[in-house]
Amino acid sequence: MAIPSLAPLPPIAILPATTPDFYAIAALEGRAFEHDEVCTVAYGPNRHSHANLLHREKTLGSQPKEKGARNIVTKAVLIGQDGKEEIVGAAGWSFHLGREDGTAEEEKGSEEGGKGEELENGSGGWGEGANVKLCEDVFLGAEKIIVGSTEGRNFAKLNTLVVSPEYQRRGIGKMLIEDGLKEADRMGLQAVLGASKEGLGLYKKLGFKEVEVMEIKVWEYEGGEGMGLDTHAIMHRPAKTV
Repeated sequence: MAIPSLAPLPPIAILPATTPDFYAIAALEGRAFEHDEVCTVAYGPNRHSHANLLHREKTLGSQPKEKGARNIVTKAVLIGQDGKEEIVGAAGWSFHLGREDGTAEEEKGSEEGGKGEELENGSGGWGEGANVKLCEDVFLGAEKIIVGSTEGRNFAKLNTLVVSPEYQRRGIGKMLIEDGLKEADRMGLQAVLGASKEGLGLYKKLGFKEVEVMEIKVWEYEGGEGMGLDTHAIMHRPAKTV
């Protein structure tokens, strides 16, 4: 269902994603981040393989072990004139509750060494052929900063945001984030995320501010020879009451 970039989009609905959607979302992530140097090196030359897509499918459908936490994945569905539906974007959120009354301490989850992101990737696995060193430095390193920025209070975290390359810069990403923020605001939660430089402008418009910027020297990692410097910004949005 190819839509010219300047043509009006058909109706788009933001809906809960379920198990049958996760493989398609995993494949969509691969296409959307095809030319991202960090993802290229982190997940390796086999990142588009059926085995790795199945691995990602499983992690998208998993729930964190931290007590009081839950994951939610939503999808942006484009509905064509013929009634057919196409997934053109997705967002994954985790909501971490019970931290302020101490109940979350029974399951350490993301508190120790950034294990929340590790759990999201399948009990510490990053997929077949992944660069473990880069994944740990960037993703687990970011998780430590993110958790630290919440100062022990409950929070909502954007784990992933992806929009089909054919539909980017059409407001779909904004719709997906706003949908998650509505839930965060309903529960009175602060929100946190890790942002690429391409997403900074959008996140700032939605009330996020930079906490810390990580510099990633991609060329220092195996498979990243000749690549450049990338940045990953940890961002925070205060809790709002509605």
